[in-house]
Amino acid sequence: MYLSKPESTYKSAIHHFSTLDQLRALAVARLAYRHLRLTFVMLLFSAIAFTSSAQTTNDLNYYLQRGENSSPLLKDYQNQIKTSAYDSMLVKAANRPQVLANGQVTISPSLNGYGYDQAITNGGNYAALVTVSQPIFNKGILAPQYRSIALQDQTLGNNSQISKLDLKKNISAQYITAYATYQQLLSNKEVYQLLYTQQDLLKKLVQGGLYKETDYLNLEVALQSQEITVSQLIMQYKTDVATLNYLCGINDTAMVLLTEPDISSAGYYNKSNSVFFRQFTIDSLKIANNKSIVDARYKPSVNWFADAGLQASRPDIIYKSFGADFGLNLSIPIYDGKQRKLNYQKLEIAENTRADYASFFNHQYNQQRAMLIQQLTESENMISQIQGKLKASQLLIDLDKKQLNVGDLRITDYILAINNYLTIKNNLDQSEIARFQIINQLNYWNH
Repeated sequence: MYLSKPESTYKSAIHHFSTLDQLRALAVARLAYRHLRLTFVMLLFSAIAFTSSAQTTNDLNYYLQRGENSSPLLKDYQNQIKTSAYDSMLVKAANRPQVLANGQVTISPSLNGYGYDQAITNGGNYAALVTVSQPIFNKGILAPQYRSIALQDQTLGNNSQISKLDLKKNISAQYITAYATYQQLLSNKEVYQLLYTQQDLLKKLVQGGLYKETDYLNLEVALQSQEITVSQLIMQYKTDVATLNYLCGINDTAMVLLTEPDISSAGYYNKSNSVFFRQFTIDSLKIANNKSIVDARYKPSVNWFADAGLQASRPDIIYKSFGADFGLNLSIPIYDGKQRKLNYQKLEIAENTRADYASFFNHQYNQQRAMLIQQLTESENMISQIQGKLKASQLLIDLDKKQLNVGDLRITDYILAINNYLTIKNNLDQSEIARFQIINQLNYWNH
């Protein structure tokens, strides 16, 4: 097959032909091989360039939704938030009346005056009681517990938002990467078509003696190079889309086309509303609430209690030993070895640590945003400059085509002009992709 023959084979073959007729015969044979190769390449293109009826096109929003719906981490946060609702109910349930049933039978035998002192044991104890107790006047003790649960909910919600932003940023970045490869593929296909459209014309010019067979071979080499590049880009595009599907939890290997990412700047968010700074605020509230929890331990606690049932010291009086009692328990902490002061000192250290992290992150945040804004401005300026160069390169190719038609241009100069066009087009694509990536990063920090 022609596809597998090295170029050196044709060059050595030319050596053995001494007449123009033989060179032309070789050119005709090469054109036949060229037709077969073109058929192969067009089939290769059809793997990604679907017709409009069979083509599958996905946009960025499709992958963002699929990724969010399949993320186990986001589902974990949702479940944790649901679980925390039960924590509040547990605190409330623990402060409702607690009912316990207790039964006890104790026998203290005595033989010839030996045994436990009967004045203490009464010879035994027979009891069956239902006891009810409940703490009262304890709103000051419960309030910090409820606030602790509420702050934990805020932490889970904020962490869930940050995780969602991380997922969105990563999926968007991979989508942009895959879209960049697709744009490179289209650009190289365009260059391939530019070279291919000149093939028949160059063949006629070679037959007419205006160009040499070596000029035709130069065009063939350029076409071969483009075929290899396009094949590599097709494989890379498939890999990039597969990676995108992996991030989104999509089990699909079908070829798809990606639309231009709909990414625009989300604008600047006030730091007080930023999810990244909100966590430092929540941590500060947690430390203050922990101080309230420490204080609550030193407040007086009051419980009411009641019980009913039987208590007897001898089996023969059980029938008349049924009764009930009720009362109040008061507990007042007096001294615990200065534990409150020590806990205060621990919380003060925790607050200083939090403040240090918040200050450092604030500097990083400002620096990161300033850097991204500068990069975005430079990227937009670069795009504007490259667009001007691309127009000039397109004009040069049009002029070269006219000269090529009359045999007034070296084929190497035409190939060079096309390669320059491809380089400028790739630079433009890369600058536009870089702009998308910068906006993606900027939008992440703007939340």
